[in-house]
Amino acid sequence: MVKKRSKIKDIIGKAIYSFDKKEKYIISYIDRTNDYGSRLLQITTDEIIAISNWAITLNDNETVIPIHRIVEIRDTNGKILWKKVLNNGR
Repeated sequence: MVKKRSKIKDIIGKAIYSFDKKEKYIISYIDRTNDYGSRLLQITTDEIIAISNWAITLNDNETVIPIHRIVEIRDTNGKILWKKVLNNGR
């Protein structure tokens, strides 16, 4: 069984490190701030400049999103490539 982080990292890495950057994905993640609480935000792989074993870094060089906060990865046609399975099966 492939670990969750490995699968996410493989999908995102394919988009950001490919030579022609043909692949573009939409990533939904949980953002937590004091001002807004928890909210679901989206970014595209065009905004990512680096990926590590635990997080992705956006091109503003300030925003770091932990991989465990990613809940879904879709292609631009809406096809779900990866989706977080919740503990209660939903």
